[in-house]
Amino acid sequence: MKGRAAATAETPHPARHGAEREGRVTGTPESTNTLQEAALAALQRGWSVLPVQVSGEWAKKPAYVLVDTGHSEVKDGKTVPAWKGLQTTRPTPTDVTTWFARPNGKGLALVTGSISGVVVIDFDGPAGEALREQLGLPVHVRTGSGGSHVYFEHPGWPVTTLNGKAKEDLGKQWPGLDIRGDGGYAVIPPSRNASGPYTWLGRPGEMLPLDRLPEDLRAFLGLLEAPRPSAPRNTTPSTSYTGQRRDGSGRPPAELLLGRALDQVNAGEGRNNAGAEMVMQLRDNGYSEGEAWDVMREYVARVPQQDAHGRQDPYTEGAARATLRSIYTRPARDPWEDRRPAPSSGPTSVLASAPRSEGAPPSPVAETGDGPVVLTGDTDFARVDAALAMPHAENAVARRSQTADDLRTLLQDGRPVFALAPTHTMERTLDAAGVEWYALPRLSVTATGEQLLEELRTAMADVWGASLAGSQTFLQEELLALADARLNRGGAMYPTGLAEFDEAIGGGFYDGLHVLGGVTGGGKTALALAIAEGNARAGRPVLYVTYEQSRYELWSRMISTRTGIAQRHLRSGGTPERPVSADLQINPQYIDLIENVAPSLTVIEGDGFDGGSWGVDRIAAQVRRLKAAHDGRAPLVILDYLQRMPSGSEKDKRHQVDDIVMGLQVRLGRELHAPLLLISSVGRGKYGELATMPLEERLSVFKESGGVEYTAYTATLLYPLGAQNIQALGLEAPPLPGSSRAALKGLWKYLVLDLAKNREGEAPCQWVVRWYPVRGTFELVQALDPEALGQEVGSVGRRASR
Repeated sequence: MKGRAAATAETPHPARHGAEREGRVTGTPESTNTLQEAALAALQRGWSVLPVQVSGEWAKKPAYVLVDTGHSEVKDGKTVPAWKGLQTTRPTPTDVTTWFARPNGKGLALVTGSISGVVVIDFDGPAGEALREQLGLPVHVRTGSGGSHVYFEHPGWPVTTLNGKAKEDLGKQWPGLDIRGDGGYAVIPPSRNASGPYTWLGRPGEMLPLDRLPEDLRAFLGLLEAPRPSAPRNTTPSTSYTGQRRDGSGRPPAELLLGRALDQVNAGEGRNNAGAEMVMQLRDNGYSEGEAWDVMREYVARVPQQDAHGRQDPYTEGAARATLRSIYTRPARDPWEDRRPAPSSGPTSVLASAPRSEGAPPSPVAETGDGPVVLTGDTDFARVDAALAMPHAENAVARRSQTADDLRTLLQDGRPVFALAPTHTMERTLDAAGVEWYALPRLSVTATGEQLLEELRTAMADVWGASLAGSQTFLQEELLALADARLNRGGAMYPTGLAEFDEAIGGGFYDGLHVLGGVTGGGKTALALAIAEGNARAGRPVLYVTYEQSRYELWSRMISTRTGIAQRHLRSGGTPERPVSADLQINPQYIDLIENVAPSLTVIEGDGFDGGSWGVDRIAAQVRRLKAAHDGRAPLVILDYLQRMPSGSEKDKRHQVDDIVMGLQVRLGRELHAPLLLISSVGRGKYGELATMPLEERLSVFKESGGVEYTAYTATLLYPLGAQNIQALGLEAPPLPGSSRAALKGLWKYLVLDLAKNREGEAPCQWVVRWYPVRGTFELVQALDPEALGQEVGSVGRRASR
């Protein structure tokens, strides 16, 4: 079976069935034997992971060893493991080594959601297995108890983790099904618990496209479309407090703080956040925990019973009690004061005590008490939160992460966000929400809260000022550093092997988008394969994603040109008397491909045949894995061909391609610094005459591909050179009656390599190349002057008419 490894001997679990009967394997070449090896392999795959316990009452809970790597928090005065930071920041190999130095009693879990690009559907028990088989889904992981985990591609928006036992509607409609999305994790092999081992039945990293699930189930699980701004919720009556602003003890009355919190909820603030803010103000103003609980119970009774999406989801006293206990374990801050916005022509300080010097740029926070939000991730939350709880810093608040509700509220309030060492996922989430945000560098470990607070003040003021400082700093510092980086970028170049063409584009394909267009059968895939092979042979990593041909077909083309074995024999497998496989095993050129090309050339079928179609996100994950495996060097990514690449969009094809191209440019070119060569099938035209046509007409053949030619750094066409042009250039004499030229026998073909766009160099430039289809090689014959060629063609025509 294609893409599968040979089965390993294993005694099946009594509850296992379905996938095994279908012939799925119980081991793959990527399977690993130890938890540490599996965890490191998962990191290379682009996944975030964590250690879990495997026995006792805490089975499947985060392992305490997380504390040793700083993944901890304080609850009820005790330091406990915390894994929330791993939802936004992947662990380091050092973290993994620390966790599994002593593997006894531990298991390994995949952090699901956007951080890993994975959603796991868990089918548990007989009802779950029956449902999985009814849906026709394969098994990726068999759990210790005999359940099934099926891996799906993450859609790119927040996916709620749901448990069928806790979510009544889910359990009724789809019994035995749970979903692990953002905020969840799933145990993976080679973990073992009291029920038995977890085993890969699919290849690690394989995922299914979401459209393998029924539409009604996708809609229920939030996998059908991105969340839209929610409709107005049922709200409580107006809660604005009109009584005294101070009680007999000089404190803001509890009813004032309660009314303020309810007003925030009615304005769109999440119930958890508004309640937590109210409890902090009660604590800071001297209310005892018992007094605060009375107020919190009243808050629970009066907030809406719907969540931010309008779904029935009561805010419980249990959740409120947990919030209150957590907040009362922290020291009180300076008490809240009833500020009224003072007339102002602009924003004031970043933090309350940050002075503003004469002529300094305005700072991001107005005098309303609604200061900036500092996103910390889990690792830095405790110390940043403690620093911002100190006197004179009440305008800012620390948060581990932001929910969709939080982001909508921030957008409404106009509060700026400062993200501490943001990940690419965090950046995209903030950008998509449209909030005002700024990136802060990783702060150093400081001895005191005062020092950290000062670091925060300085960093926030710097990035805020930089946003208003024009381009002077960029020209004085950043541009010079970028110029040096480009000077040293030669090590990341991917040449084509056609010297003059490479020189024209600066040495080869560099990070960003490049497009090669041509008609079917015109040599574009052959040229792409030649480029892939040449770079792989030099030890440069190449990722070739084919959407049209199978991996076997693509490799067969390279094998045929190197070994001399005809493609028709490779297609058929040979004959029983002489199988192709036997010839290949002893062919030195085939062995050369195995030893000198295959280690650096990864070929993937992007059409989903091997388990999930390859869109932008999945390719980006593979690029991250290859970078990790090649010492940080991004691979050359070749996509063959563009129009067949899946977009996950309902737009018309032209606009789908536009979205794909922009996604590739941003995600792979700019973020991962990978060079991309897109193979594009272009509209047919008069190729014999195209060489002498104006540039606009030559570029117009890209039009059916959308805006490719506008986004790409280089745009190149490959098309046949017409017979008249061949004669005009003196490449071959006209054929005599009854004879034929070698080119007409198919030994070679003359093509035009037309560099129509070159953002970083001269364009247009054209060359004549000779393509030998049987050998799979290209030779650059000469540069082409279209104006001179047009005149010469005219002369040939006039002589022929005499």
